[in-house]
Amino acid sequence: KIRVLEGTVCKSVFSCVAGLAMVRRTAEADVVRLRRYEIPIKRVARNLCLDPALIAAIISQESRVGLLLNNGWDQEQQKYGLMQIGRQRQYPYAVWDSEEHINQGSTILVLALNEVRARHPTWTWDRQLR
Repeated sequence: KIRVLEGTVCKSVFSCVAGLAMVRRTAEADVVRLRRYEIPIKRVARNLCLDPALIAAIISQESRVGLLLNNGWDQEQQKYGLMQIGRQRQYPYAVWDSEEHINQGSTILVLALNEVRARHPTWTWDRQLR
């Protein structure tokens, strides 16, 4: 089965499996650090009608739950916080590892998903999310 990841087609089952296995290993390594944010993630998810696992996955992939950050910023000083909000955002940033920051990043996600849904109402949820 061929899978599409980030706009590129996996040409072999091995490359897809290896990529997904890497994501899985990363997430498993981040679980310990994610426990610190379990309650805020669940609260934000409940308020925005999101799956808490989706928020946790984004935090894991974007910042390795803060492990890759320097004072909340990425290496290039262009993205901020657990969910890596870009500098181009107009509103002030919350503390990089706060519930408010998780809410900001998750709200940006919801707005983006709503735009995709509006443009592509016939797409499945999985495709819209991708």
